[in-house]
Amino acid sequence: MKIHLLAEASPNPVLTAVMEQLAGEHEVAVFDAQTLPQGYGRQPGWLEPPDVVLLKSRTPQARTVAQTAERAGSVVVNPPAATTAALDRAATAEALDRAGVPAPRSWSVPALRDLAADPAGDADPAGHPAWPLVVKSRTSSRRDLVRLVTGRAELDELVPEWGDEPVVAQEFAANDGFDIKVWVIGEDLSAARRRSALESVDKSSDEHLDPADLPEDWIRAARDAGAALGLQLYGVDLLITAGRPVVVDINPFPGFRGARGPAESLLRFLSTIVAPRMVTT
Repeated sequence: MKIHLLAEASPNPVLTAVMEQLAGEHEVAVFDAQTLPQGYGRQPGWLEPPDVVLLKSRTPQARTVAQTAERAGSVVVNPPAATTAALDRAATAEALDRAGVPAPRSWSVPALRDLAADPAGDADPAGHPAWPLVVKSRTSSRRDLVRLVTGRAELDELVPEWGDEPVVAQEFAANDGFDIKVWVIGEDLSAARRRSALESVDKSSDEHLDPADLPEDWIRAARDAGAALGLQLYGVDLLITAGRPVVVDINPFPGFRGARGPAESLLRFLSTIVAPRMVTT
């Protein structure tokens, strides 16, 4: 079985362990931004499509290459279209709304300065009071904007640095200051309670939660969010507001560093993909 990993840089410890274990039984290859193939297929210079492509990279180039693999018959996880939708917070909000997944109201604007210049900016497009709100870059990335804004003055302060940034404005969901981080790897799910990213980026104090003890509506919200986008490997940020979960962010193919036993879960998941293809080859 041939398995290729498309990564942006050197794989993190979880993926490194998985690829090393897979290499004992399968033919594996890892590509980063510098070694990314031109494509998969019969064109000159393109690679023979592998059985499975793991799309970890978020770059447009990697997603384009993954599309060629998909067209050539490879199983791509996550599918390029699903990854693209999950990285676009406006598209994600629309998908969640269509699927009936609980999430805060949100709306997108071409640039943050347009939001700041809106004379009706004290209300959202539906007429609800806008403050406080969470302003996020429309495209999810490691250096994106995610900021709690409590009024117009704070919004104006963002304009010099972020004025041209396409953004999504999200209704603030009242909560206890903690996110519920959920990681989904196929059928496996793990979770942790972490100080909200709006207040801290410290991951060292995660409180790991036993999946068996999670309320059913938390699990349903997390799984329905992935299904709405067509994801198989992903992370979900939940906030608990008025006793109910709402989905505030989705991360396609995260690093899984906070997940419980992610290497073992990834291997189990990949076995469900690899086994049927080995029977047919």
